[in-house]
Amino acid sequence: MPPLIALLATLALAAAASAAGPPFPDPVNDVAVYDTADALSDDVERSVERRIDAIETLTGAEVVVYTQVKPFITEDENLDDARALIDQWGIGRSGFDDGLVLMIGLNDDRIHGKVSLFAGSGYTSAYLDEDALKGVIDNEFVPAARNGDLDGAVRETIEAIERATTPEQRDRLNRARQLNAVLGLIGAPLALLAVGGGAYFAWRREGDDPDLTDSPSILMAGPPAGMTPALATVVREGRATRHSLNVTLLEVASTGRIGFANLDNVSSARSDEDADPETDPAIHLVDPGPAARDLPEISQDAYEVIRKLAGNEERLSRSRLWRLNDALAPTSERLEREAVRLGWLTREPTPVINRWMGFAGLWLAAALGAGVLSFVLPMSGLLLVAIGLGMGAVITFGFARAMSKRTTQGAYVDAMLSAYRRTLEKTLAQARSMNEVAADETVRILADTPDKAVVWGIALGLHDRVRQVLERTLADAREAGQATAPSYYPYWLGSSSGATYATPDASSIVHGGGGIFSGSAVPDIGGMFDALGSMGSTPPSTASSSSGGGGFSGGGSSGGGGASGSF
Repeated sequence: MPPLIALLATLALAAAASAAGPPFPDPVNDVAVYDTADALSDDVERSVERRIDAIETLTGAEVVVYTQVKPFITEDENLDDARALIDQWGIGRSGFDDGLVLMIGLNDDRIHGKVSLFAGSGYTSAYLDEDALKGVIDNEFVPAARNGDLDGAVRETIEAIERATTPEQRDRLNRARQLNAVLGLIGAPLALLAVGGGAYFAWRREGDDPDLTDSPSILMAGPPAGMTPALATVVREGRATRHSLNVTLLEVASTGRIGFANLDNVSSARSDEDADPETDPAIHLVDPGPAARDLPEISQDAYEVIRKLAGNEERLSRSRLWRLNDALAPTSERLEREAVRLGWLTREPTPVINRWMGFAGLWLAAALGAGVLSFVLPMSGLLLVAIGLGMGAVITFGFARAMSKRTTQGAYVDAMLSAYRRTLEKTLAQARSMNEVAADETVRILADTPDKAVVWGIALGLHDRVRQVLERTLADAREAGQATAPSYYPYWLGSSSGATYATPDASSIVHGGGGIFSGSAVPDIGGMFDALGSMGSTPPSTASSSSGGGGFSGGGSSGGGGASGSF
């Protein structure tokens, strides 16, 4: 080979290599055929350019032919290059995604290689889907290319594309895209407004409380008739919750009828472990004696449920204990009915809340369905509708949780409870014992005994303040060197074998580790109270508890598809 020809061949190979992508060189305006491999004749390039111009004039679809020298490329890699070219150049109209790329990756001999057709989602939905694109490759391009006629292969492929890309199909695509725009620009906001706005107006009707500004100047002049710690939680939270049932259990315990054991072991208990009376969480039934304080009717009924579960035994543990939460479900309903009867709530909130939670679930399911359908069609406007429905579902969930409504009297009672909570919190912060707390004139309105002060403190969310008072009580006893129980301790809260607690008759201190009045004398009151909520449910098993540019219109490949072949 003469030196000049060899040099030209080397330069041609270098130019072809530099044009191989991705990334690809920038496109040129009004050019649709990029023969960077120099494998097509000038006549075919001009002919194909005219046909592509005709396609774009009639339908608006944009088609590109790109050849490149890329030895050893696979069919999948060639298809990826076609997709990358659509995305980099923005082939196809923005919002229509009706671009198509004929990508030809050639070996060094410029005779053999891979071919791919990749189209945007609009093109595949209106003109040729993936199966049809595969048919064009197999029936038009590959036979001619295998016979060494690359010019004919490209020409016949573009002719097949021209036959399929018709004005009738264009009109179908335009209608689909117009519908897509309506769904995205109008349907999605309407879906959000309808779903979220519907929840808001329902909350205004069924959940918005009367306006009553809370102020430190509001005082509780006297206990509202029928008020109990459990009912206070219903008024303050707007419905009966797990917190309400926990307070009911504490109210029963504070009268000496039951006591808790090993509450601080609730989180570590496993359903498939062997029973161990020394460490298993349990509820003990205790003979309260004739002097026991009377219980409100709802709390008395809850006590009877516990007695029934215990049967002839004096201890409720393991499988019997795990049925407690389900057995106490009617107690929540009774608390809400009582709050309605007393005129504090307009209606029982849980059924209303559950109904709107159901609506939120339906809207979320509709959002998921619309989202899946948007990818199947594909249709971006429908995806926006799905997002609007999803946001509306989230808004509905939020309003559903607040779908309870206090009466004017109930709002006033809530304000009085807030005032009482401020007073109780301040008193707890300064007191050395629960006896001092119960002696406060304002506190005595609802809590005239240390036991009641503990229950009311926990009912109003003052767990830490209660714990601090008990710690100060035991610290004072330790400093005084006493070997008997302090002036007051809620022995019914119980503890675990490693902590110190009072005996049922409150006459002495029992300690499982360390000395009397050791640093572990007071259990974590807040944590133990929180444990009550899971105490009556089946714990997990051991196995389940591990942690563990340039002339194109901004189209793209999103949702598109294509096919490849070899020749």
